[in-house]
Order: sequence, then C-alpha cells, then structure tokens
Amino acid sequence: MANFLNIETATKNCSVSVSKNLEILAIIELNEGKFSHAEKLHSFILEAIEKAGMTMKDLDAVTISKGPGSYTGLRIGVSAAKGLCYSLDIPLISVSTLGSMARQISLKENEFVVPMLDARRMEVYSAVFDHRYNQVRDTEAEIIDQTSFSDLLNKGIVYFAGDGAE
Repeated sequence: MANFLNIETATKNCSVSVSKNLEILAIIELNEGKFSHAEKLHSFILEAIEKAGMTMKDLDAVTISKGPGSYTGLRIGVSAAKGLCYSLDIPLISVSTLGSMARQISLKENEFVVPMLDARRMEVYSAVFDHRYNQVRDTEAEIIDQTSFSDLLNKGIVYFAGDGAE
C-alpha cells in the first residue's frame, strides 16, 4: 500500500492531497486568483495528513508538480517537498504540470488536448498530448494567435485547457 502526499504549487492553485493506493483520502486547495503558497502550503500539508487519518511517518513518497509554471510557486513547493522527503527518508516523485492537466480530459482516438498555463508577457506554456496522453509536442513558451494550432485542428478534435486557454 502506497501513501502519497501530493503537492501542486506551479499555478495560482495551492493544492495538497493525500492518497492511498491512488485513491484520494483528503484534499485541501485554494485558488483566490493570487499566489498565496508561502502562507498556506505548510498548514495545508498538516491539515490534509490529519484529515486522511495519517501521520507524516505513514507517508511512502511525496509527489510534486515540476512545472512549467510560476518560478516562485515551484520553488516553494519543491523546497517543502524536498525537506519532507529528506527528513522522512522517502522518495520525491516529480510530475509534469501540463501532463497532469491533460489527464483531466477523457480523450478518444483522433482527439488531442493542449493544456496551457498563462506565462505572462502575452505567452503561454503549452504542450500537445494525444488520446493516450503521449506528449506529441514539446513544452513551449509561446505567443499564440488564431493560427497557432491550425495543423493540429486539421487532424482531429482539440481541447484547450487551463488558464492560458482564454
């Protein structure tokens, strides 16, 4: 049985969950449209572990979103995760932020998902995933326009997700 502490701080959402055998037992998250990770993350970790009926010593690993995303948010999340893993002597597992976002949409054959995060300065971080969630285009920071994904749109149905999709 694997007990994971899951931390997401790459976006404006500060999210912590505890899972056992891939089933989420507790989740604490906040998305007020601003970055409040430094103030909230550690209390969210304690609250989620308590809500799951566990202690820190029950954890088998910590998962962390590895970006792309907010540089400061990523530093806060990774620092907390590394500290916990070091003190508990458990593995740290990194997960692609865009890959995780892609899996929120159920896809069929000839369908694609393009998760996007607002990178500011008129840019988005994006990648392209096929119906099996294989990344078929590398992650890029780009300025998009009406023609940015025209070749992909000719191949099938495309879903755009995330705060950069607007």
